[in-house]
Amino acid sequence: MPAVRRSFLDPLEEFIYWNASFAIAFAIDTERYHYDCDTFALRMRAELVVPVSSDFTQNELAFHILKRAYINEARIRGVHWMQLRRQRPDIVTATMPLILARKAELEAMTLHLPATEAVKDKAFELMAHYALFPTDAYHVAIALEHGVNAFATLDKDLLRVDGVIVYTCLPL
Repeated sequence: MPAVRRSFLDPLEEFIYWNASFAIAFAIDTERYHYDCDTFALRMRAELVVPVSSDFTQNELAFHILKRAYINEARIRGVHWMQLRRQRPDIVTATMPLILARKAELEAMTLHLPATEAVKDKAFELMAHYALFPTDAYHVAIALEHGVNAFATLDKDLLRVDGVIVYTCLPL
């Protein structure tokens, strides 16, 4: 059974996993779909949906914030952001308050799902079967391991996964 695509206005499932793309757009007000994701998060709360996430969501959110800080500094200096990575570890230190604030916000808004040992094998199966990148496969594997099959995401790749429900605001 192919994935079911739903808009942010469609009926909600009891549990919805926040994929990293959704969490990033929700947490960072300069992201393209911030308003849509923020509004959907408020709707989930109002309708008593349990939003869930994992360490992978937090990891990708932190990386996104750090990469953006490095890119901004690299533009000023006229270099590629990867050149600054080892030269300017102080950017990590300076960015940590924002990362920790967004992490706390995510933790307050979602129920944390731990990655079990079985998740690794399932993630690699999902990668092979649906041509998913590792982080996407891990998100799906963690959610499915805990009985959650609905995802809030800005990642169309999840639409390839059979048997899941994908909430997105992306155009068709």
